[in-house]
Amino acid sequence: MFVVSLQGVKPEDFERVENIFDSTVENVIEEGFEKDHVEAVLHGIELQVKHQTSNFGLNILFNLTSLWNHNGDLIQALRINDAVKKLTSRMREDPKYLQSLIKTYLGDNNHKLTLTMSPDEGYEQNKALAEQKLLNEKLEGLSKEEREQIYVNGKILLAEQQKKEDVGVLPTLKIEDLKADVDRYATSTVEVSGVPLQLSVQPTNGISYYRGILNTQALSSELKQLIPLFNYVVAKMGTRNYDYRSFDQMMQLKTGGLSFMNHIAEHKKSELSYEEGILVESYCLDRNSDDMWKLWTELFNNVKLTDLQRFETLVKMKAADLINGISHAGHMYAMSSAASLISPVARVKEGLSGLQYVTRMKRIAQIRDLTPLMHNMQEIADQVLSKEHLRSAINLSAERKDDVLDGIRAFYESLKGQSKDPYIVSSDQSTDTMESGNHHVLPYTVNYCSKAILTVPYTHPDYAPLRVLSKLISSIYLHPEIREKGGAYGGGAKLTTEGIFSFYSYRDPNSTRTFDLFDRTYDFLIGYPLPQSDVDEAKLGIFQQIDAPVPPSNRGMTNFTHGITDDDLQRQRQQLKAVTKEQLLHVAGKYLKPGGEGARIGRSLIGPTNVDIKNRHAENWTVLNQEEADQARATERMDE
Repeated sequence: MFVVSLQGVKPEDFERVENIFDSTVENVIEEGFEKDHVEAVLHGIELQVKHQTSNFGLNILFNLTSLWNHNGDLIQALRINDAVKKLTSRMREDPKYLQSLIKTYLGDNNHKLTLTMSPDEGYEQNKALAEQKLLNEKLEGLSKEEREQIYVNGKILLAEQQKKEDVGVLPTLKIEDLKADVDRYATSTVEVSGVPLQLSVQPTNGISYYRGILNTQALSSELKQLIPLFNYVVAKMGTRNYDYRSFDQMMQLKTGGLSFMNHIAEHKKSELSYEEGILVESYCLDRNSDDMWKLWTELFNNVKLTDLQRFETLVKMKAADLINGISHAGHMYAMSSAASLISPVARVKEGLSGLQYVTRMKRIAQIRDLTPLMHNMQEIADQVLSKEHLRSAINLSAERKDDVLDGIRAFYESLKGQSKDPYIVSSDQSTDTMESGNHHVLPYTVNYCSKAILTVPYTHPDYAPLRVLSKLISSIYLHPEIREKGGAYGGGAKLTTEGIFSFYSYRDPNSTRTFDLFDRTYDFLIGYPLPQSDVDEAKLGIFQQIDAPVPPSNRGMTNFTHGITDDDLQRQRQQLKAVTKEQLLHVAGKYLKPGGEGARIGRSLIGPTNVDIKNRHAENWTVLNQEEADQARATERMDE
């Protein structure tokens, strides 16, 4: 199926949208496509086929599912290069080949459906009334015997949920089946025009992968808050020599894109220290590496953030995407919010990617004149787009190594400034030991809950036992209680690299019950027999993540971005294997036991108004009303 969908269209514009689609199809049939656009699409297909990811095989299976279900030729579908050659040949023989396809399948095809959906202001209320009415009708129609049978069935279900499953009948790995050592990947560090460059020669299938980290510690607090918006717009606004359309087309034609992302990397030895910056990334076919460096050179030296209309469009698009995305990742937002109350590193992350950022973008999108903000974007560009605080890494194939390095040398030599202090560590000792919580009121019918506890950094001896403990309590306690008994879509615990032990629930009909379950984790553990098989299962779950395939593009990146070396990984591996039941109970008592001295605990709840939360006085809840009513409600309905 060929599908075009739009969101946020006014009902009076429905007909106009259809007319625009029809006229666009007619125009394409008449005039065709620009040659560069077609080449950019074909280049993207070639790059996608050669680009290796850790779940490459799984993605192929997912993409083949539809064809498989309809008895299609799976082997033929995998011969993508043959299909591209065939398409290219047909376009060469018939310059109007694509136009004929558009005419057949879009222009002359009457088998189409236009579907419009408009929100009902009283939807939630009407739904609740209808459900209550249906429930009352069902209850009134039950006999005494049927009510008793429902009660008996409930007791049977509860017994089944509490029964220990016999996993011994399943085939399983054992700890001794795991490999002894981590995979080590050779890297070297060189200086290119004064800029540190981590070099890793890998079997990249003819693709060069580039990363750079621009340290942003020197920016003012005001500008730091705008870094996520800067990252989003900087490569979409054009330069002094190219408008944004031309520059975007050049990127698609020669690269997999030029990306800017937030970079907050916690220090492996301190939960209060971190590196703050902007991570830039791109990749390209080796034959296009010179063009990629030219694009980076153009963007760093000639970026032009002056197109106000384009800037306003990007701001509104980003704000809408963020608001609509809350319900999809509500548990992640809740974990970020809770962690920000106890950790300076998490506090920075929350301001750049959490609900604080979403709220800020919503306010920005409502500003009538964005000119001053656009000037801030240019100010950030002037301060960070240089080699002064830049460090970088490249993964590439051996065949084109010298050519690629020559290109990157020319890029660095063109940049302003002199390289100095490429790695700067920020530190913030301001942590609050008072327990606190944030309730973000949003118009959902379910909740996203999180409790965060500040523990220890990556290299601390307690980190490995805590990591195993998070997996253990997720499977034996939190998942059964929150999902199976509580009715949530999911729940569990995670230990982050900055040492935050986070409990969470996803699309949870409960709230206070879930927080009580979080608080009773230690009590559950001391009353649980904790067989060795459960400990081993938790370890295997951790190693499933650790031993996931690392594609050539990402080898050596843990060291580059977080300073975690192969020796650190090997030490962590040995510690994880050696974790005992006694260690698990020790760290549980030390960090999870309620009332622990000096414990730093934060909580977060995302969901509808909750009266019960206000009665939990010891947890010091703050209610934050952030109702994005229409869009958030509409998004949740689409999720259901």
